[in-house]
Amino acid sequence: MVKLLKKGVNLYLKSGIILQKLSEKLLFVEMNERIPRVEDLSKELEVGRGTIQTTLQRLVKLEAISLESRGHLGTFLRYKDTNELLKCAGVNQVTAVMPLPYSKKYEGMATGLTFAFEKLNIFFNIAFMRGSSLRVGALREGRYDLALVSKFSARQHMEEDNNLELGLAFGPQSYVSNHALMFADEASESIKDGMKIGVDPSSTDQKTLILAETEGKDVELISLNYMHLLSNLQAGKIDATVWNVDERNQNQINIRPLTTSAALQMEEEMTEAVCLMNRGNRKLEYLLKLISMDEVREVQKQVERNEVIPRY
Repeated sequence: MVKLLKKGVNLYLKSGIILQKLSEKLLFVEMNERIPRVEDLSKELEVGRGTIQTTLQRLVKLEAISLESRGHLGTFLRYKDTNELLKCAGVNQVTAVMPLPYSKKYEGMATGLTFAFEKLNIFFNIAFMRGSSLRVGALREGRYDLALVSKFSARQHMEEDNNLELGLAFGPQSYVSNHALMFADEASESIKDGMKIGVDPSSTDQKTLILAETEGKDVELISLNYMHLLSNLQAGKIDATVWNVDERNQNQINIRPLTTSAALQMEEEMTEAVCLMNRGNRKLEYLLKLISMDEVREVQKQVERNEVIPRY
């Protein structure tokens, strides 16, 4: 009895695996194109012709595809339901890691992405983590499918690891509006020798801007959690830092523009939000092509204007 049960389970698992693999292959066949021959699919997936034919019939019954046989010319894909094929291919949820949602801009991005994946009937899971280096590290470990970082940070990480690639890009000021110098002393206008400067080593953007603004100056870098920088600034434990200007309280902090040409030039790419992914995930690549960046940005802007309640 146990042996029969195990055999049945194995057969079920095998048919499910073939359904998944065949669905994935059909995702990349355009409508009205010829699909691979049954013989070729049989050899590639190492199963019998009957298994391939049965699986194709199953996909037809699920209304995931519609096929037309044209004899010696082959079989052609006349229709495909992308959402159903993705589901059969095992793509029913995506998990992303994003910055902590402390600003309307980040909440808007999370909401926009949630809406976009829901439109495709894909469940979108979000984890929040400070520091682009930490998020990208978790992506590399396979804990997440996507990591939201700035375009500048993405380029830095892709240069270090060619197994990473860009999945989505949302355009200027989709990540932050801009960065600025922030001082504890109301009279300060630039970083001077002897100052204590707050820096979060896990934040590629903030660390890079700090190094650009302090180059050639005799300052002390104080490692702090990014979310604690402003409280330490207000408490006088550090003299200055670089922070993004979204959701700031202008009445309590002395805010000044960045001063060095290097920082200003790099910051252009730091305002754009992008999603990094691990290279070679063809199903995820296909799915991301169905996402409208314009629609995501529009939802983000509506959240920023308090026209849409954040939901993620």
